[in-house]
Amino acid sequence: MGKVSQAALLQRAALYIMEEEQRDRELDSEIVVLASRIEQHRSQIAQHQSCIPENGISAACFSASVVERDYRAFVEEQARSNPAMSLYSSLLEPLFTSFNSMVDNTSLDSFCRSAHRWFAENCSLSKIRKLAVDLITDPSLEFGPVDQKD
Repeated sequence: MGKVSQAALLQRAALYIMEEEQRDRELDSEIVVLASRIEQHRSQIAQHQSCIPENGISAACFSASVVERDYRAFVEEQARSNPAMSLYSSLLEPLFTSFNSMVDNTSLDSFCRSAHRWFAENCSLSKIRKLAVDLITDPSLEFGPVDQKD
C-alpha cells in the first residue's frame, strides 16, 4: 500500500472534523429537546403535587368501595375495545377481592406489611395456576373466541 499524500490526509481530516461538528450540532439539538421535555415533566409534577394536601392524601380516598368502583369501570371500558379483557378480569377478580379484604391502607407501614402478606399468600405460581385452571374449566363461564392480533 502506498503512502498517503498530505493533501489527501488533510482532506480526510477535514471531512472527519465536519462530520463530528455535524454530530455535535445534532446532539446539541437533542439536548435542547430533552431539556425541554424534562422541564415539561417537572412542571406537570409540580402541578400534580400542588393538588396534594400538605398532610398527604387521605387513606379514605382509597377505600375498598372506591377502588372496586374504579376497577369495575376500568374493566368495563377495556372490555369494549378488547374482548380478552373479560377473560383476564375473570382471572383477576378473586385476586382483586382478596386484596381488598386483606390489605390495610390506614398507614404506610400497615399497608406494606399487609400487602406483602397478601402477595405471599395469593400470588405464588401454584395459586395463580390453580385460578387459571379453575377459570378455564368452569362450565358456567362462557367466553367467545379471543381475536389474535398479529
